[in-house]
Amino acid sequence: MLESDAVKKNVYTILLSLIILGFFIIHNTELLAHGGRTNSQGCHNNTKTGDYHCHNSGSSKDTSSSSSNQSMGFGENQLNQMLAASLGGKTEVSIPFKTVGSGIASEVRIDIITDEYVIEGGLDKRSSLDSIQQALFASSQTGKKPAVAIYDTDSTWGIYEHRIWVAAKAINVHYIWISDGKIYYK
Repeated sequence: MLESDAVKKNVYTILLSLIILGFFIIHNTELLAHGGRTNSQGCHNNTKTGDYHCHNSGSSKDTSSSSSNQSMGFGENQLNQMLAASLGGKTEVSIPFKTVGSGIASEVRIDIITDEYVIEGGLDKRSSLDSIQQALFASSQTGKKPAVAIYDTDSTWGIYEHRIWVAAKAINVHYIWISDGKIYYK
């Protein structure tokens, strides 16, 4: 790893750790990335695009998991917000597009957008397998580099982290893995 990359990784790790600590101490309630209209599992369907995706487990705090991320009560939305803050990005950004042929106007929502990247974040669950498609499509509409951020919920490199990482690596999509409050760039 280049020295500047190592420094950047250390800065991001420190920033994320401070942000997580600050959120844990200051906020006792879940922060919402958008106005709602999600079902009991925290999922919703965009009627314009037909896109269906999930943001969290549907409960405001999931303390049943032994993971450090979940035991602190953070769901996908909060983790996306903390990562975006550490990268200087914005969350839940709508990107307009028109379909080829029919010219129907619609929009796609990406979890995080920075000056350089569009990032689709997700927990290390089956529902995150579409994260690469989301990042690639948003990249095609913005000209920014595609990336995925996968949040570890069980303190292990599991099957979904591995599947998404292999696919991302094969098509040159930046992969970010967040585990136990640390950011890893794979």
